[in-house]
Amino acid sequence: MLFALPTFATDPAPAAYLVSYTLIKSHTKKTISALWKKNSVPKIALGVKNAVDIYEVIYKVQWIDGTWRNASGIYYVPKVKKPVPYMMFGHGTQIHKGRTITDDDSQQFICLAHATDGYATMYPDYYGIGKGEGQHLYQHAWSEAHAFIYFLMAVDELNKKLELEPSGQLFLTGYSQGGHASFAAHKYLEELNDPRFQVTASSPMSGAYDMTGEQEKYMFQEYPKPFYLPYLLLSYQTAYDIVDTDNPYEVFKTPFDTLFPAFFEGNDSRTFGELDKLLPSVPMKVVEQKFIDEYQSDKDHPFKVRLRENNLTNWKPKAPVQLCYCKGDREVSYKNSEVAYEKMTALGVDQIKLNNLSDHLDHNTCAGFAVLASKYYFDRFKKHGKNPKMKEMPPFKRWIRKMIMKKVEKEYMAGGSDHSYL
Repeated sequence: MLFALPTFATDPAPAAYLVSYTLIKSHTKKTISALWKKNSVPKIALGVKNAVDIYEVIYKVQWIDGTWRNASGIYYVPKVKKPVPYMMFGHGTQIHKGRTITDDDSQQFICLAHATDGYATMYPDYYGIGKGEGQHLYQHAWSEAHAFIYFLMAVDELNKKLELEPSGQLFLTGYSQGGHASFAAHKYLEELNDPRFQVTASSPMSGAYDMTGEQEKYMFQEYPKPFYLPYLLLSYQTAYDIVDTDNPYEVFKTPFDTLFPAFFEGNDSRTFGELDKLLPSVPMKVVEQKFIDEYQSDKDHPFKVRLRENNLTNWKPKAPVQLCYCKGDREVSYKNSEVAYEKMTALGVDQIKLNNLSDHLDHNTCAGFAVLASKYYFDRFKKHGKNPKMKEMPPFKRWIRKMIMKKVEKEYMAGGSDHSYL
């Protein structure tokens, strides 16, 4: 057994983790440049250096009961002849299973941007999303991490077929839920300590690492994404049986007990934006008062215990970490990053830095700046080895970022919407 698993009988590991791979699209430098132009992306910020092949990969993962099932992901392969570093990107929250491979998706765009710059880039769908089997477990560190780990194992097999040689560097990042997922992957990869997959550095972005602390507070006040709580409750019920019931929806008030199945069971297209429009702005108002009282009065309530287990604030990363966030974030409190930093430095972690990108920008407006900060952070390691001096980006790029930041902040603070600029 390679790493800690839940206490169930386990099936033998598969003979191969790679199930299938399909070439979906081949980008040339010319087509990537045209895409950059279409999206007004300056090449000085994100250069176009290599053609990229995009594969859909199906691979084996171990479920929480020890059985094996399929998961899926996208693999962006730079067309180079030299050894390449790995970059893994964890995507943000979605409640629907469906996922297409498209140049119009901002998060896939991020992966393509890294790949054309020479990173072999992996985009795991997580368990139960995309073409993965079963149910997705939201903010569940173990399954998030293993979606990354088994993808790495499958890619290790695939690279032999593609004749692609890894350099030995591995970078982890992701935004929102992807921040939590990539940080969980960092933790479990260091516990695994496989010589093939040693973390070089991670840069989790705007993740809810402190779910029983700073993020929990949002559940009892007006909150722009109230779907978060029922998604979490139902996921943890599947993973841990936190409520003694055959019907997990009975913890929700009417009409939510009958509304939620259409969004959380077999949902291939309905989004959390659609669901949020149907919910009260205070998340706890969808939950039966009896359950709330039990949760608040019992410090060892099963839900609280399991949330603590999935916090990512109280461990000691060995590889360097950058925590990116914006202080204006109303969806994932920036204090999640500060708590993680404070607890880790108290444990003696010294290769960790906080990077507040803006005092004003909200969750989505922050994303593009966090992504660029993460890439520049990784680029230093890629170019200068495992322990580069922690210098800022080149002065001219820093000046450009500052000018764009001022413009975006001004637009947002003048009443603009909270949307991503990537």
